[in-house]
Amino acid sequence: MKKNIIFIFCTVAVLFLTSCGEESQESTNHDIANPVDNYMDSRVNAMNIAKQSIKESNKKVAEQNKATDALTK
Repeated sequence: MKKNIIFIFCTVAVLFLTSCGEESQESTNHDIANPVDNYMDSRVNAMNIAKQSIKESNKKVAEQNKATDALTK
């Protein structure tokens, strides 16, 4: 019984000491930006990424079409 109490006490002490330790200071110096601008920028970025993806897909389809045409000739 005494060993269990000591074990529980040590566990609680370790948890308490780790929770009271110094927290790492991360950079929180973010300027407050206009959320509308951020939203519009992210939408524009998403549209540009979608356009690039479509171009790559079209290139792959064109290559596949060339390959099938070469096989059927």
